Amino acid sequence: MFSYEGKKAVVTGAGRGIGRRIALSFAELGADVVLAARTAAELEAVADEARALGREAHPVAADMSDLDAGLALVDRSIEAMGGIDIWVNNAGGGSSVKGGVGPLEDATVEGFDALIGLNLRVPFFCAREAADHMAGRGGGAILNIVSIDGVHAAPGEGLYGAAKAALISLTETMGVEYGRHNVRVNAIAPALIDTRLVERHLKTDEDRRARASFYPINRVGAPADIAGAAVYFCSDEAGWTSGQTLVVAGGNQAASDLFLWVRKHNPVPDDRKI
Repeated sequence: MFSYEGKKAVVTGAGRGIGRRIALSFAELGADVVLAARTAAELEAVADEARALGREAHPVAADMSDLDAGLALVDRSIEAMGGIDIWVNNAGGGSSVKGGVGPLEDATVEGFDALIGLNLRVPFFCAREAADHMAGRGGGAILNIVSIDGVHAAPGEGLYGAAKAALISLTETMGVEYGRHNVRVNAIAPALIDTRLVERHLKTDEDRRARASFYPINRVGAPADIAGAAVYFCSDEAGWTSGQTLVVAGGNQAASDLFLWVRKHNPVPDDRKI
């Protein structure tokens, strides 16, 4: 099961964290890979790891918040590998643009555009370009890494959550519309994963224990948890699975403490208490 021999895969945000682990998992199973991210040095290191597994690896430094760069990546990947069988939209996240992260009452047009561009606009158009190419090859797999923030309310990260929710919707519709071409489109919605992007939340053992308590499985997620789901979704074994979003969140979706989090950080004013 889960042989990727002969497959050609593209993973964005592949320099570290979830993207790195997905790309190397594909390579371990036989795929050649194109690795995209902003930092060339990180990509080269991951490419060396993939090559040590006997695979072809092509690092491409690209800013995946830029649509032209994203579309160019599709063309470069086809040229480098002769085609694309798997496309993983992993690049995404917050923004340093004022009004992008924080309460919705502080949102700005500039912040909105930045979050939507990185987490929705570029992933969608890259996925569509890759899917059109796959349709001419007889099929393929698109995988969008979204977020649990796109599944339920995302206080403090509302614009990010809205972008991911929209990408979930497009995942479903693309899964329907591209099904006749044997192109499958799915998504994974992680909760907190232990990567450099969230290390500020996990500075001490106490921080880690507190965060682990959010999840019934009582630990923070790891990149390998997402890579395992990615291996399934992009494999031939998932050939009848499309338009789906899998929440990988340590059981949090089944027993969410989101309400308690909201109450802690957004207390009810005294004049509205019951």
